[in-house]
Amino acid sequence: MPSSPNPLLNRPIVIVGAPRSGTTFLGQLLGLHPNLAHFDEPRLTWRYGNDAKSDMLTPEDARPEVCDYIRNVFATAVGNAGKQRFLEKTPSNSLRMGFVERVLPGCLFVHILRDGIESSLAIEQFWHKHARGMPKARLQRRLLEIRPRQIPYYLREFARRIAPRSFSGLVRPPVWGPRIPGLDGLVHDLSLLEVCALQWRMCVEAARQYGRTLPADRYFECRLEEMSPDLIRKLLEFCQLEDSPDVWRGFEQEFQPAQTRHRAANATPAEIAVVQRWLEPTIAWLQRGD
Repeated sequence: MPSSPNPLLNRPIVIVGAPRSGTTFLGQLLGLHPNLAHFDEPRLTWRYGNDAKSDMLTPEDARPEVCDYIRNVFATAVGNAGKQRFLEKTPSNSLRMGFVERVLPGCLFVHILRDGIESSLAIEQFWHKHARGMPKARLQRRLLEIRPRQIPYYLREFARRIAPRSFSGLVRPPVWGPRIPGLDGLVHDLSLLEVCALQWRMCVEAARQYGRTLPADRYFECRLEEMSPDLIRKLLEFCQLEDSPDVWRGFEQEFQPAQTRHRAANATPAEIAVVQRWLEPTIAWLQRGD
């Protein structure tokens, strides 16, 4: 198995999954491990050199200058944190695992899944809450992350976020979450809930298809609804991490099984039907376990 050219990026852990599927929970949980430096959604870093494209990047997009830049950013973060290994969580990486593997050779992928209906409804809620505006903390974080050559691409995105709703006929609506190919067109042609279902579907299918081409010691698949102490033990073993009281304490305090299934109960039959129509083939595939 190839290894990273930088010792600070040896056996990096990359959490993937559709938005609102538990990637944040899992990242924060593993981030409690004393050996790991947790980098939470460095979106602009991953897009460096490919800013004009969708998030569905290919290994060919991992050009030498792109790899060098991303590796340097991540290795510096690990060194500054005084940690031993790198942990990263970005849902968009579900769409580009071949690209990620080219950047971080030998990385360990953890793919967390959640019920597609629950996730799609949660994604839609986040679109409504987060597609517009830019909280000060997030803006400061992005300003620290962005490089001068990227500014022209994200100035347009920023303008769309802060534009008043009264300008909706003049400015394209803002988007949120993984930039699946043709996202702007989908937002124009489909309902928002349909777009959210497609984001879930494309992330899950891309991650699972690629992950299952990897050796068993490189790809770990789990479900949010099935989180348990036994699953956490298996996850720590897969990540080649020693047991950690901090991780166990975090799991006991933060995991709430009831929160994994509650939106579908409050959704209308029409909303459920819309999501099921788009997700049925993927859900059937997951259930078969092919």
